[in-house]
Amino acid sequence: MLHKIPRPSPAMVVACLALTVALGGGSYAATTSTAGPLKLDSTSAKAKAQAGPRGPRGFRGPRGFRGPVGPKGATGPAGPAGPAGPAGPAGPAASGLWAVVDSAGALSRNKGVGSVQRLGTGDYLVTFNQDITACSYYASIGGPTTTNTSGEISPAQRTGVPTAVEVETYTSAGANADRPFYLAVIC
Repeated sequence: MLHKIPRPSPAMVVACLALTVALGGGSYAATTSTAGPLKLDSTSAKAKAQAGPRGPRGFRGPRGFRGPVGPKGATGPAGPAGPAGPAGPAGPAASGLWAVVDSAGALSRNKGVGSVQRLGTGDYLVTFNQDITACSYYASIGGPTTTNTSGEISPAQRTGVPTAVEVETYTSAGANADRPFYLAVIC
């Protein structure tokens, strides 16, 4: 006697379809990527990394399934130094102008100085052979001899003269006094 197979109910059809999609979705994801199908080549590190949880290395579950993590190993030796890179372009040369002036206002040594004048007690005008308005001025008490001199000093751009620096020297108490000095102008 022939038995008729009953028709499956709509609920059974939906359940079977959901089971098929759930079981086949992981396989589909493991074999595809955004660039197309994955080629499982055992020599390709990228393929191994993209293979998914059931790829060539088997199931990779939570940390508990892989066993405990061991202690960190010792750091290996440093590798050899790489080759030196190409030299960069040369930058613009800095202009270093300077003067060594004695307490009487006489120029002892210099680079790029046009003249020095003593304007008054502890007041000097050092004129250079170029515009120095965009430069920095550094000065210190001291002179052309090996004798140390104490005191204070203040350099500033001379108002209305783009090539000159006015230098004022003082005693340690702050009174104007003639002192030898060094002046450097960096552009």
